Amino acid sequence: MSLRKLSTSAAAFILALSLAACGSPSQNSSEPNSDAVSSTVESSSALPSEQETAGQELAGDAMVFGTATLTYAEFYSGDVSSTDNFDAVTSATTSKYEIMANMSTDFVDETANAEGYHITGVKNVNVAVPASELEAYQAVNDSFAPIEGEAPTQYKTVKMEGNKAVYSATQFNIADTVTDATAELQTGTSWGDYQINVTDGAKVHLRNTREDEGFDIGGEIQGIILETDSGFHVGMEHLQSIWVQPYEVSFNVLADNTHNTHISGFDNLPELSKLVGETVTKITYIMPDSAYVYEFDGIYIKPLYEGTITATVSDSYDSVTLSTSDFSAFEKGKLTVTYTLGSGRSREVTTLLETELADGTADYVLEVSAIDGLEAGGTYGAVISSDTYADITVALPISSGQEAALETLIASAKEKLAVEPDNATLQEHLREAEELLANTSAASTEAGSLIGELTQLTSEEAGRGERGGH
Repeated sequence: MSLRKLSTSAAAFILALSLAACGSPSQNSSEPNSDAVSSTVESSSALPSEQETAGQELAGDAMVFGTATLTYAEFYSGDVSSTDNFDAVTSATTSKYEIMANMSTDFVDETANAEGYHITGVKNVNVAVPASELEAYQAVNDSFAPIEGEAPTQYKTVKMEGNKAVYSATQFNIADTVTDATAELQTGTSWGDYQINVTDGAKVHLRNTREDEGFDIGGEIQGIILETDSGFHVGMEHLQSIWVQPYEVSFNVLADNTHNTHISGFDNLPELSKLVGETVTKITYIMPDSAYVYEFDGIYIKPLYEGTITATVSDSYDSVTLSTSDFSAFEKGKLTVTYTLGSGRSREVTTLLETELADGTADYVLEVSAIDGLEAGGTYGAVISSDTYADITVALPISSGQEAALETLIASAKEKLAVEPDNATLQEHLREAEELLANTSAASTEAGSLIGELTQLTSEEAGRGERGGH
């Protein structure tokens, strides 16, 4: 491996990183200064032009660049307000262990992991190691693989403190800062207590279909950081918050998993719960060699409603009855019912009802004529909004149109599996569809998500390197 001396200014810059690493807390106790974190995320931090090789000399010691698998605490060290509560996300199934290329798990096989597996961290992270400490580092992290050729433009510096590896804040390579995107906050979705849906502006970076082509942020995503106007930073984890379609960022603040039964154990809840009452102003998407910063006027995370509101609908789906008629605690409460076709940038939303909540009102009539002539199988959604609580997503039952759409997609999936019997992703979604149709309490939102997944999985274009679902 060739080594090249850095210029004086470059050496001083990386020395500062190394000193930061020496002074940073251990893997299980990282409390960086919030201002320092903010400047790290915002800076494009372009590397010196002389830094072109896989190793560099630093104060008499060469820096060796490579990739390694890190725990979430290591990966987010120096970049978030605290890594004290990172452990692992626990999957309740044996599926989706290959859903994202850089998601690290302890999955071995379906027998050894019959009761599930853990999502433990991030793979293929660029790190810089002093050559004199390389052997000691490899002894504690045998995943390290040296990089040949040009040095990466985004990486973490690692220093050994005794037998412990300590990581610096990430030297981010900010590829773009987006200021014209929009964000929609949902609560009580199928994926978390809160979910932020981001829609790109003029530039489209975020993957929102099953095809990676043309998207800068997709299935190889390594991490996401939410930043608030108070300077609080929190890191997201795969399958709990990060999905193949990364425009959807979800997170839990409660341990309840009834809305996402694929996960039996959520992680980092003490930190995530601190987002309640905060205003999210930035979302940073971290890819292996670059990062994308999305800035917003503010996404206020209102407190959750602690009660439960359910709904029933008429057979013709032209009216909704809520389980309670007492809305006195909902300041400026409003009920909105919609019908949605598609997802992401291509989704079409038709409003069937938008009305103030009134105590004593039992039935809310839906303007179903508004969807006459539209494709069957769309998703019915009901949301209660107010100044008091975060929006409440009220589960509406699966419609007859969705049932028919799923039955058609199940038949298509079986035909495709006859040709592609090893298509594990399609097999998994087929099982989910059959289970959902057998579930008398299935929700329209669940059916809508599954219809979208199966539609793409059974298309003629599906299967070109596709790894998984939501």
